[in-house]
Amino acid sequence: MTVTDRLVVTLAALLGLAATAGAADNPLAANLRGVMEENLRAYDAEDVAGVQRTMHTRSPEYDPTVAALTEQFRDEDLTVKLVDFKYMGHDDEFAVARVKINVEGPPGSVFVNNTTDNLILFHQEGGVWKLWSDEVLGVDFEQRIGVIAPPK
Repeated sequence: MTVTDRLVVTLAALLGLAATAGAADNPLAANLRGVMEENLRAYDAEDVAGVQRTMHTRSPEYDPTVAALTEQFRDEDLTVKLVDFKYMGHDDEFAVARVKINVEGPPGSVFVNNTTDNLILFHQEGGVWKLWSDEVLGVDFEQRIGVIAPPK
């Protein structure tokens, strides 16, 4: 079974375990949202070590993410913003949330601003919730005059 297959199976199980609850209604949801916000603040500050602190060290995405961030921070000056966070549920090992994140490049950049819709999987490490993996459900690209956006 691939990592993606395991992610889909885990997400399906988690979604069947709990009703959707907002972060204000649930301490775990508020905790997970805080992890996500901390991650995005570190990303926005181009702080690789800060992003790493929010990620589970045994995540299959840990090393590839660190390598990608180093390159992104060198080549781009992107701004990220949490648009929406919906806690979906948890079991004794994982928690899941649906998260929308807006990413923008600087004015005049060739980067196409976008908003991603993601399922984020969290897993505890040493009693602390951390990011485990994500699955992008979709991307909405900003349409700008003179820029050809990739198809949806």
